[in-house]
Amino acid sequence: MFTSRAEYRLLLREDNADMRLSRYGKELGLLDDSYMLGFEAKKDALDEALNFLRLNSVTPNKEFLAKLEAIGAIKISDKTYWIDVIGRGDFNREKLVALLPDFDKYDDEVIVQILVEAKYSRYIEKQQQQILDMDSMLKIKIPQDFVYSSISGLSNEIIEKLTLVTPPTLFSASQISGVTPAALDIIHVHIKMRQRAKKL
Repeated sequence: MFTSRAEYRLLLREDNADMRLSRYGKELGLLDDSYMLGFEAKKDALDEALNFLRLNSVTPNKEFLAKLEAIGAIKISDKTYWIDVIGRGDFNREKLVALLPDFDKYDDEVIVQILVEAKYSRYIEKQQQQILDMDSMLKIKIPQDFVYSSISGLSNEIIEKLTLVTPPTLFSASQISGVTPAALDIIHVHIKMRQRAKKL
């Protein structure tokens, strides 16, 4: 599958493929124990580092601001979590270790992943929330007499497919080839509008 066709590209990145897929590879017998030991060590190191960055913050005192200036990093004006400090600007191993000397224990592969995760951290959080919202939305039932052709914003192709299949829920509709997340949003809005109208 091409990630350019995926809805959540920040989560389906090439650089985190091993984190997402290694356990499946093990279950299918494609990865040996030696690989998995290395993978687990990398995962534990990455989890440890990211947990620290997400749970600990720093204040903009003179000493810390001087450190930021010395490495050419963007200054902070308020109490800021480390994940956001690292995620701003152009960080590399040298700059990261200058601020957090203990991170020098991580190998280059882990450091690279830390920097990527920090850079996209807040965007990933938003995307994860979108996924939770989508999961909740997909459980919504579609009325049996729902008329798709009356909805503006849906392509003729999508209207034709939905009318033919008559999916019972938004999740069922999402499984139909060509039915986009945008189309599901439109249908969802019209279902809610119909529900409100019935209550009046």
